[in-house]
Amino acid sequence: MGEANVSGAVRVLAVSRVVPAPAPERAEQDGRVRLSFFDTPWVVLPPIQRVFLYDLPADGAADEFPAAVERLKKSLAATLALYLPLAGKLAYMPETEDVVVDCADDPGVAFVEAEGDMDVRRLAGDEAHDIPSFLSLVPELDAKVLPAPVLSVQATRLRDGLALGISVHHAVADGQAVWRFMGAWASASRDGSPVTKSLGPPHYSRDAVRIPGGDEFAREMLKKVAPNLPVANAMDYDFSQRFRLARRTFYLAADDIRALKRRIDTLAAAEATENAAGSDAPSRRVNGKPVSTFVALSALGWTAFVRSKGLAAGDDTYLIFLADLRARLDPPVGEGYLGNCIKGCLATADAGDLLGERGLLRACRAIQAAVAEMEAAPLAGTERWIERVMRLPFARLANVAASPRFRVYESADLGFGRPARVELVSMNNDGEMVLVGGRRDGEVQLSVSLDPARMDEFKAHVLATD
Repeated sequence: MGEANVSGAVRVLAVSRVVPAPAPERAEQDGRVRLSFFDTPWVVLPPIQRVFLYDLPADGAADEFPAAVERLKKSLAATLALYLPLAGKLAYMPETEDVVVDCADDPGVAFVEAEGDMDVRRLAGDEAHDIPSFLSLVPELDAKVLPAPVLSVQATRLRDGLALGISVHHAVADGQAVWRFMGAWASASRDGSPVTKSLGPPHYSRDAVRIPGGDEFAREMLKKVAPNLPVANAMDYDFSQRFRLARRTFYLAADDIRALKRRIDTLAAAEATENAAGSDAPSRRVNGKPVSTFVALSALGWTAFVRSKGLAAGDDTYLIFLADLRARLDPPVGEGYLGNCIKGCLATADAGDLLGERGLLRACRAIQAAVAEMEAAPLAGTERWIERVMRLPFARLANVAASPRFRVYESADLGFGRPARVELVSMNNDGEMVLVGGRRDGEVQLSVSLDPARMDEFKAHVLATD
């Protein structure tokens, strides 16, 4: 790798390579890990990119940076010894038409050291993102042609702190796996070991997600999404759209979330009172279930998207989100699985139903219905998911990534204290939202990527109190 994804404000100082530390023993066979049918749809898609901003004393940031880099490299090497696929390369095997993670042939990760004329304080407080600055803090991960790296890292010295950027190929790890890796790396950097009582070692054999016909299904999926392998960029993504879209981050406190759930309960109770009476009336729950934080905030984001887009009755609208199947498969896969174990869920509604007084309630019901459909048959429709999504009208489609249960600020304390800001940089689509745990107890961070002309309306709806 010769050059980072940089802007004029960031200068590359050095590029080195971090190799996995020797491991006394490994729990599973190393070498090649063949991608499962959960992994293969992501071969041609953009990487997961995240930035972590850390405060350092302004008068000592320059002096502390070399020691911080050495600490990061040493702990990364120890962590990669367990998370070995992240140090591998995606490779195409023409004899079997499989894509594998090659962990045996010179494993390692590119580590970029850079410096930037930016302030952590400004970036951390920038609710309306300076997109070029954030993008300059994540490293390039060129996977257009296989073999291609799985992970790259960039540490950037800022005027008053440190930015740590990572790019991870989504074909090798989903969000749950990446956050566990970050938690392990932080533990190794902070406490000296990537394994703790609450964070066991990962497992990555795809036997954990094997189903009858799964290998053939994975090959068929590859032929659909990447028919010209080893060229892996068959789906043409216009990354310049990142610069045309506006982004904003909202911090919703625990009190805000409780108030939102009470508002939904009140709407459900009012509708129940109108539609039924006495003991036959439904409880103050939506579809008989309490509203989770994910459902409530996804419904808030979806209704804000519909309003901001100026959709009207008769316009069909959609919300896509991903469900973690680790605990839902039979047998369960286990939280430490390093790979993709997610399924796309699709909520649908008429825009008119989401615009009225009870739009928030109806959005919750549509999302809960999509969750119930997934829970009833976790693997149903997986083989047709991409074709189904590609037929949807993207102008009326929103999506939610990640989860409020990802405690990203807690898991990313590398010994420099908790980050001042964590951002998922790889937001490429109009109407894309990301939910993660916030900086304070009970807080949730909601980030959105949207047409700039629509952002004020979206913000007004999200911040509305009634």
